[in-house]
Amino acid sequence: MQEPKRLSLATLPTPLVRLERLGRMFDDAQIWMKRDDLTGLELSGNKVRKLEYIAADAVSRGCDTLVTEGTCQSNHCRATAAVCAKLGLHAVLLIRPEPPDEVQGNHLLDALFGAQTRYYPLERFNAEREDIVEGVLAELNDAGHKPRWIPMGASEPLGCWGYIRAIAELAEQLNGFGISACDVIVPVSSGGTYAGALLGTLLNRMMDVQLWGVPVSDDVDYHMREIGGLCRRTVNQFELPIDFADTSMRFIDGYVGEGYAIPYAAAIQAIRLLAKTEGIMLDPVYTAKAFCSILDGVKDGRLGQDRPVVFIHTGGIFSDFAWPQNLLED
Repeated sequence: MQEPKRLSLATLPTPLVRLERLGRMFDDAQIWMKRDDLTGLELSGNKVRKLEYIAADAVSRGCDTLVTEGTCQSNHCRATAAVCAKLGLHAVLLIRPEPPDEVQGNHLLDALFGAQTRYYPLERFNAEREDIVEGVLAELNDAGHKPRWIPMGASEPLGCWGYIRAIAELAEQLNGFGISACDVIVPVSSGGTYAGALLGTLLNRMMDVQLWGVPVSDDVDYHMREIGGLCRRTVNQFELPIDFADTSMRFIDGYVGEGYAIPYAAAIQAIRLLAKTEGIMLDPVYTAKAFCSILDGVKDGRLGQDRPVVFIHTGGIFSDFAWPQNLLED
């Protein structure tokens, strides 16, 4: 097994910390957090770990433009724009649905990083996605650019290496704290973070670490299918010395709410609780919804009692500024 080339863009390793004040609220529950919201590059969270490998691939092939997709509050789009600004590349973001008139949150940073944004109605983009992407790439090629396409969330086999590496980092930190057995919780949407983390636990033979994905979009059947396929492609492409099976995947369901990027009351309360007890910010799209699974788990004794539970904080603070009234209302 040979790790692919990467550019050093993130501030690593990120800290592993115990949330002691929060834990005391729940009978001294052992709640830990891997602070991947502190990866640097303007708080780019989990996305920059994946982009280290994808950007290295793009630069090695002489590409001058990164093209990707997402919503106007996409952490991945914002991180891609930041990477391009740092490396002197062009960023083209395909945004759906069309954003509100007020530019805020991640979308504001897209503009400040100099990204070119193109907007599409959601129904049209979903129906014509392949043609739209091919058309944009062809247009850029005709204009003399050499673009590199990145799927949503950088969830491709090369991007999975970001969290294969992150789990090796976490394994060292757990060993340093004398933790051998624990539960690890990670938000799941496009699937690349969970796929890489799962492959990382298998590669590092972390037999006493149980990795749980908490979907914040779509259902478990969808993620079983998509993430399973992504894991198999990664294993095959890089000849990873592991036997992957769908039974390796485990999910905690019930935290999507009404849909992706639609905040709900419990997630808003989780944001407020962690802010007031630990001075750490979650976001209403990913991390707050996933963190609700930990709060429910420690309340009923499933998590953080017999052994520690570790939350991988994937970032997303700038999304908070797109929902100020939700965060402030009683």
